[in-house]
Amino acid sequence: MKKRKNIIGIVLMIMLLTLAVGCSSEEPVTEAEGSGDNVETPESSEELDSMTVQLKWLPQSQFMGFYVAQANGYYEEEGIDIQILPGGSDIIPEQQVYSGVADVGVTWVSSLMKYQSEGWDLVHSGQLFQNSAMLLVSKESTGIESALDLEGKKVGSWFGGNEYEIYALLAANGLDRNNDLELVQQDYTMNQLINDTIDAASAMTYNELGLLYQEIDPSEVNILDMNDEGVAMLQDCLFVSSDWIAENEDLYVRFLRATIKGWADAAADPEAAGTIVYNVDQSVSLEHQIYMAEEVAKLVVTEGFDPANIGYTDMDAYQQTADLALEHGLLTQPVEISETTIQTKYWEAATRN
Repeated sequence: MKKRKNIIGIVLMIMLLTLAVGCSSEEPVTEAEGSGDNVETPESSEELDSMTVQLKWLPQSQFMGFYVAQANGYYEEEGIDIQILPGGSDIIPEQQVYSGVADVGVTWVSSLMKYQSEGWDLVHSGQLFQNSAMLLVSKESTGIESALDLEGKKVGSWFGGNEYEIYALLAANGLDRNNDLELVQQDYTMNQLINDTIDAASAMTYNELGLLYQEIDPSEVNILDMNDEGVAMLQDCLFVSSDWIAENEDLYVRFLRATIKGWADAAADPEAAGTIVYNVDQSVSLEHQIYMAEEVAKLVVTEGFDPANIGYTDMDAYQQTADLALEHGLLTQPVEISETTIQTKYWEAATRN
């Protein structure tokens, strides 16, 4: 009898435990049903639109606005997941965008015009640099104080599309580039000028000029500035393919809004911008990245220029670039300035609000 009572007790305990587990397992189901299946969670929230930007060169403060916009979350605020692709000597931005590897590219205006003239459906869609960064620099001892003083001298150029402002400078001063001086291949250092194997060297305000100042006192350097000489050609611009922009106008306007904010921040605080770029790719010193940022800021936000207008295209400067490119052999026919080659409406939409 006692044994039977024990068995009955055990059975009753098992039944009670089963009921308890059943009740507890039903509660979460009731809560889930009450809250609904449409509650937004990080996993179910709207996904960001992916975009890729192809730079003209390696990560450096020349492109600081993109990195600042990314670091400050401006692309995310516009619903964009941005990927910034570094460039290099073997990467051609026009090819990357035309082939669909990248959505937006950064290149020089004259280079873009060359590809457009060859039938590539690429559209200029924003202008970052308002001035040219190209200089010819020389030691004070050479006596090169004006373009006329280049006669009989050895002048360095990187060529590869970098030579046309030099050609324009010489022609504007009545110098024959084939007979009145010697144009020589320049490497990407300033050693040829420092070691006196050339008399004048090409230099960008934001890079090589700073490298030269590390070796030679600025007071001993003479500078010919293409802007002051009246032969400047526009450089860093934004461009897209006509097929891509036809399907992504809203996305591109959002991209521009974020990009403009990034460039405005970078121009206002070059030290912070240079530090952000340095942390992306520590290929040069922090000091040089900050120097570059300070100089690039002067190209993007020129004296008297409203930072709210970053990305604006000066059509007179655009036309001058086209005219000089044709006059000095980069182009074989005049540039067709139309909606198929340049569009300002996206910038206008991005800066409207």
